[in-house]
Amino acid sequence: MAKYSELRKAVDTVAAVDAHAHNLVAIDSDFSFLRCFSEAEGEALSFAPHTLSFKRNLREIAELYNCEATFDAVEMHRKSFGILSVASKCYQAANLSAILIDDGIKFDKMYNLEWHKQFPLAVGRILRIELLAETILNENNFCLLLLVVHSNYYLFLLSLHATVANKIVGLKSIAAYRSGLRIDPNVSQLVAEEALFQDLNDVKPVRVKSKGLIDYIFTCCLEAAQYLKLPMQIHTGFGDKDLDLRQSNPLHLRPVLEDRRFSKCQIVLLHASYPFSKEASYLASVYPQVYLDFGLAVPMLSVQGMVSAVNELLHLAPVKKVMFSSDGFAFPELYYLGSKKAREVLFNILSNACEDGDLTINEAIQTTEDIFRLNAIKLYNLAVTVGSFDYKRSISLNNSLMISPSFDDTMLVRIIWVDTSGQHRCRVIPVERFYEVIINSGVGLTYACMGMSSFSDGPADGTNLTGTGEIRLMPDCSTKHQLPWSKREEMVLADMHVKPGEAWDYCPRNTLRRVAKIMEDEFGVVINAGFENEFYILKYVLREGKEHFVPIDSAPYCSTSGFDALSPILHEVNAALQSMDIVVEQLHAEAGKGQFEIALGHSSCISAADNLIFARETIRAVARKHGLLATFVPKYFLDDFGSGSHVHLSLWKNGRNVFLGSQDSEAPYGMSEIGQKFMAGVLHHLPAILTFTAPLPNSYDRIQPNMWSGAYQCWGKENREAPLRTACPPGVSHELVSNFEIKSFDGSANPYLGLASVVAAGIDGLRRNLSLPEPIEANPSYHDPELKRLPKNLHESIQALSEDSVLKELLGEKLITAVIAVRKVTSYYIVFLPLLAIS
Repeated sequence: MAKYSELRKAVDTVAAVDAHAHNLVAIDSDFSFLRCFSEAEGEALSFAPHTLSFKRNLREIAELYNCEATFDAVEMHRKSFGILSVASKCYQAANLSAILIDDGIKFDKMYNLEWHKQFPLAVGRILRIELLAETILNENNFCLLLLVVHSNYYLFLLSLHATVANKIVGLKSIAAYRSGLRIDPNVSQLVAEEALFQDLNDVKPVRVKSKGLIDYIFTCCLEAAQYLKLPMQIHTGFGDKDLDLRQSNPLHLRPVLEDRRFSKCQIVLLHASYPFSKEASYLASVYPQVYLDFGLAVPMLSVQGMVSAVNELLHLAPVKKVMFSSDGFAFPELYYLGSKKAREVLFNILSNACEDGDLTINEAIQTTEDIFRLNAIKLYNLAVTVGSFDYKRSISLNNSLMISPSFDDTMLVRIIWVDTSGQHRCRVIPVERFYEVIINSGVGLTYACMGMSSFSDGPADGTNLTGTGEIRLMPDCSTKHQLPWSKREEMVLADMHVKPGEAWDYCPRNTLRRVAKIMEDEFGVVINAGFENEFYILKYVLREGKEHFVPIDSAPYCSTSGFDALSPILHEVNAALQSMDIVVEQLHAEAGKGQFEIALGHSSCISAADNLIFARETIRAVARKHGLLATFVPKYFLDDFGSGSHVHLSLWKNGRNVFLGSQDSEAPYGMSEIGQKFMAGVLHHLPAILTFTAPLPNSYDRIQPNMWSGAYQCWGKENREAPLRTACPPGVSHELVSNFEIKSFDGSANPYLGLASVVAAGIDGLRRNLSLPEPIEANPSYHDPELKRLPKNLHESIQALSEDSVLKELLGEKLITAVIAVRKVTSYYIVFLPLLAIS
């Protein structure tokens, strides 16, 4: 459904943390590829091709490999291309940012943990505690294990395997496979010692299987996990036939969960505890230390089985305690299938939850991020900031297992940020280094980067930002795209962090993200925005031996000849934006000579600002490619029309536009009460907002009466001379309005800071129940002579911001201080440099 398109995009693009998986094996391993589709073994495995999940999963893999959908064809493809190629393809398609591997299960020709680190994703180790105990016993360290039994030494891991403790992100128990989950948390030392001798006198190599010893190791490891602040994964529910399903019900763990000694130990119930999913959901709802994971249930069940199992987890369990994993093992295809089906299943469940009223669309989007990524990052205390895995990569095949990857044509990655003055800046990183290092740790950047004006690459006086100190420029890989005009480069937008994971006070993207969250938390409303880009296209001409820029044409507003003059370039820009999933709603020739406009579709604030940055980059680059100059300067020609970056705003709650008035009730001005209050806040703070949306002295050459830019502090319905205009697009009753436009916003503005100031003003309007004045129905220039003029220059808007305590509080005192200082030095350079030159 179209109304869930943002949720669909979030589900499809979030870079997932695969929180429970296992090692891959060589293509020629004796471990049958048929095991990719079933937990069965021996003769029972021969029936696997007749299961619903087999038939579906085989088609999914065949589609990924672009081969015939038969088992033989898929297996032949794997053998032809080799493990490095198929693993790379599967990991890429799965869009994973990190994998946590339990390497305690042994397969023929299994690759070790280090081997998996050649792929550009973070790799963490989950330590299987029963295997650790068996390793100790089989290395003849019987006395060491006996010491633990006798002393009840709770630092089990530190005393037994100190070299491992700091290299793992979690522990895991397979007690369900050995003696079941009826763990006795008070098992005595005597019972444990007798069980230890019993296992020692059994088969060689030693296999820990006696209940007394398993229970004792389990409780020791819980104490160790609690001390080391490591979560403990526990196999629950179904598995292969070694498992007694009756003993794998997680309800058997209640004595452990009730024991105060383990109240702070975080326990993860694996595999959706299928078929005990409801029981697992109940435990997670009443025990703060219980978390859930649905790997194996997805993708090993039928579609309805997967939906049912995951849905049952969410019946009671908090969404902050449910996590994705693939339980991929031996075959990279399982990582891919786990991710693909998990995304489909979760979209199904969350969209239905929205239909049922359990969630809003924005809550569902946040749930997506939590389940696929954030819950695992927090629970496993991942040391890296895992980013997206959206890249194009091929691996050359040779006999080495540790081959350096070669990326398809891509050589460089541009990391882009927008500074206080609105300048687009970038650091460019070789692609290998980007994926090996920068994606996790970011790029160092001086504090001064957010104190620079458009006229100087040094920090402005008064910003409190200097060349001393450094932040991390962290790529947000959900925004990464290949450059449509340069196939050997990628570009990605960045956030500014004090250290990975901790936002910097001056970060524009985080400022917008933060105030948008305040809006949603306090009022349940999400702001959508859509920008119109006005710009001039200029060509070079030689006059008297000097180069000049002149308009590419002189056609009038919306003329076909004007469009024809730039048609090839506009086609190329449109195609480039489409390749980045940026919606273009309209293109036309504007009123100025050589002026054009491209209107973008609306989306959430942060996405709209991101899209605007990419649109500007695209327009400039495509024009440059054709030997032309595209400029977004507010008033390039003082005797012609200026260029704005008008933004349309609407308010959304539960997937419905709540700015729109109701046709069933009287709606003053055609908008809802919440819409009026929000817009009243924006109108009230508009003089201060201009410091962000009109940041250059030249911006005020544009904001003049009779120039369709909004020069007076007023609003009107479909009044293009008002700075705030309510709009009624096709399909909406003429009595109602669906959004409002801010016309005093231009292309020199940092869109994140501009939108953040608007949202902050709207929050104030809602908090104080501000009211709109009567709309202005005519040109304000010919209206009330007492009508207040908006700031006529940058200095006046700076003064308004300096006196605006609300924006200072919501946007942050430090950021406002830097913005004002940068604007002051900008104003100084423009006003005084020409005079200094004359003198």
